[in-house]
Amino acid sequence: MDILSGNIVRINLANGKTETEPSRPYLSLFPGGRGLNQYLLFQEVEPGTAPFDPANVVIFGAGLLAVTAAPGACRLSIDSLNAFTGGVGSSNCGGYFAPELRFAGIDHVVVKGRSKTPVYLWIHDGHIELRDASHLWGMTTSQTEDALREELGDPRVQVLSIGPAGERLVRPACIVVNKARVAGRCGLGAVMGSKNLKAIAVRGTGGIEVRHPGEFEQAVKRMVEKLEANEFNKLRMHYGVYCYQPWTSESPYRNFQGGRVPGIEETRAVSPDAFLRYKRGSKGCYSCPIKCWGVYEFTDDGETVTCEALQGNDPHNFGAKLNLFDARDILKAHALCNNLGLDTDNACGVLAWAFECYEKGLLTSSDTDGLRLEWGNREAVFELLHKIAYRDGFGDILAEGSMRASQILGGTEYSIHIKGQDLMESLRSSVSWALGTVVAARGGTHTRGAVIEERLRGAPKEALERVFGIPAIGEVTRYENKERLVHFFERLEAMLDCLGICEFTNSLRIDMLMPEDFAELVRWATGFQMDEAQFMALGERVHTLEKCLNVLYRGWTRAHDYPPRRFMAEPIVNGPLAGAKLDEQEWGKLLDRYYALHGWDARTGWPTRETLDELGLSEVADKLGEWNRLP
Repeated sequence: MDILSGNIVRINLANGKTETEPSRPYLSLFPGGRGLNQYLLFQEVEPGTAPFDPANVVIFGAGLLAVTAAPGACRLSIDSLNAFTGGVGSSNCGGYFAPELRFAGIDHVVVKGRSKTPVYLWIHDGHIELRDASHLWGMTTSQTEDALREELGDPRVQVLSIGPAGERLVRPACIVVNKARVAGRCGLGAVMGSKNLKAIAVRGTGGIEVRHPGEFEQAVKRMVEKLEANEFNKLRMHYGVYCYQPWTSESPYRNFQGGRVPGIEETRAVSPDAFLRYKRGSKGCYSCPIKCWGVYEFTDDGETVTCEALQGNDPHNFGAKLNLFDARDILKAHALCNNLGLDTDNACGVLAWAFECYEKGLLTSSDTDGLRLEWGNREAVFELLHKIAYRDGFGDILAEGSMRASQILGGTEYSIHIKGQDLMESLRSSVSWALGTVVAARGGTHTRGAVIEERLRGAPKEALERVFGIPAIGEVTRYENKERLVHFFERLEAMLDCLGICEFTNSLRIDMLMPEDFAELVRWATGFQMDEAQFMALGERVHTLEKCLNVLYRGWTRAHDYPPRRFMAEPIVNGPLAGAKLDEQEWGKLLDRYYALHGWDARTGWPTRETLDELGLSEVADKLGEWNRLP
């Protein structure tokens, strides 16, 4: 089967009807994955639709190359309305689901409507069935995967599912693939739950052929060798995703109150070496040369705890944010969230809000089902994770996220969110990291353009000028030229999600794979004529479309592209950057320059008609015009 011969399948859960059309006509505009998902979202969902409405859709899209031997070509994009923000909801995960979907002849699955009873979707070589999932309802994600493989009689079936949290429309609910690969943020597990869709199982036995196999194979070989030789990747292969020393300048300590973790012993207790002692092996996603999927095991209270795919966020979330300075507690919490179908970023965000409210006296144990929300109380953390997932007692309020919980109980000043979604990232110690996180369309995230300046240190001047158009990176707390770093990585990461290639093939560095490498892979795989400039222009189109969807669905303006007040009012209190905080006036100037790079209106922050026409998004401009949302 030719790599461009896949289909888009639309299925209405209300009546079971399906429609199929080829993907090929769309691919020159949006080459698969996240980009095409977002365009289908624009086509399918009208303004005024709420995330849990049957009229909302959830779209599963395999990347254009996520079936090939291209390094890291394993990613699945999942897009819908955001359960927290009502705007763009977009997530991404690795594992083996996306390639299996492509082997079954399907590129994208658009799910609309709501089933009257729990169902799962069974896809096998292009055949699609809706099956009863009543017997699966209530199961954890691990139990669901095991049950479906047994029921379908094939251990090679790939499963995507929600846990108890998604079933109960818990906003921090996520979607889990292969028991450990998580599509987090945006509450898309809750969107699945609102449709009574428990899981999707897929099995494909087809073959996929690239257009120029010899040239493609040589390009892949060269790029894999480059990735394997990279020193940062060697650390990742050894330790897993979490391979760097934490909190050198700042952390989300106790809900972003103070800067970096103050104690050296606490830092050492959750360093990469602390987790390494429990690491029993490594796995890799489909077509991955890095194999950062760590497998950990230890005994806790006489029981064996197994945790897979610890993420770099986890020590920040459970360690710094909640004061759990024991590697075993963090591993156990991560594994629990995977099974319950809880996104650790959003779950820890609302927990940290509750703990700070308790510290400040706004909440007492009478509000929290008798739990003492004292920093470092591991029993309270584990109990509340269960309560959130099952909407039990106080957990029913926390299941709404910190912004909505604070509107119910007070303490809005301690709800650290962006556009309604709880924040994971510390922002005061790096301007480029802060900018990319704050302006991200899905509401606060570092995987859509944020960049750590330190990862670019040491790059040759000529490389910086060629890639970013600047002679030097500048200090982390300086504002000059930081918009150029973010603009570059926004476009690159958008295209990686379109191709279905893992971001760890670049890792916010310029000594790994770069746009010219990915453009070459596209040329040999598809026959499309694509160079570096065309590659980045497609990324600009995807990123601008997402901006337009937020303008269309939510009407957000420039005012929504500012960081939470805490990061501008309260400085870092310790460490080498003590006293640093974001400056509101400088941020405004930074936004002016950032909008100018994208061709967006500086007053509103909205894309202009001229920019949209130039990007081939005239249809989107027309829709914005109908809703009086063009500057």
